[in-house]
Amino acid sequence: MKALKKAGLALAVIAPLQAFAADTVNWTKWDDASTGHFMYGMSNITVTYTGETLGMDPSAYIYDVPSSFTNAEVTNTPGTNGTILMSGGGPYLVNNFHFSAPVTNPYLDMFSVGQGGVPVSFVFLNGSFSILAQGSGHWGGGTLMQSGMAATGVEGNGLLKFYGTYTDISFLTPNGEFYYGATVGGLVAGVPEPATYAMLLAGLGLTAALARRKNKQ
Repeated sequence: MKALKKAGLALAVIAPLQAFAADTVNWTKWDDASTGHFMYGMSNITVTYTGETLGMDPSAYIYDVPSSFTNAEVTNTPGTNGTILMSGGGPYLVNNFHFSAPVTNPYLDMFSVGQGGVPVSFVFLNGSFSILAQGSGHWGGGTLMQSGMAATGVEGNGLLKFYGTYTDISFLTPNGEFYYGATVGGLVAGVPEPATYAMLLAGLGLTAALARRKNKQ
């Protein structure tokens, strides 16, 4: 009986640890430079991009420094799902990611924003965001800087999280350079946020303590 209890507790501990290793974000799978889709809950979200673009790049090497595009909350990069490429320089042209249904707390990965001596900004027009990760990328580079609703890089790469519920993420790219890019995604259904993991582990600890106490009795 004790062996069965121990086995049960071991499985209870392994399950949440496996969740940490699993993909936590469904990134948009782009069909081309204007249309893609990702699963969000039980819904297949169609994503439509409008605005300035050089096309779509499905290359995985864009994200070959994963630490710049992920963190404890977002464990997977977009990989080969594709990234919308831009060159910017249109100070009044509004670029827009549109979701076919509302998405809560969406994420945005951006790469190669700016180049040496040429800072480039994404100026967002709605919502609020924070930078969760940043750093060098395939071509080296550095970090992103946030100032109000703008994220600026000099060959910067990073992960942004938007707070609230969205059907559209709109932004300007007023600075031009060779090319840079971005893509969006949403949380995988059933994957808790970091605070939920803490509560789950605390509960497992309590369960283990109660089991030890019962065994002693």
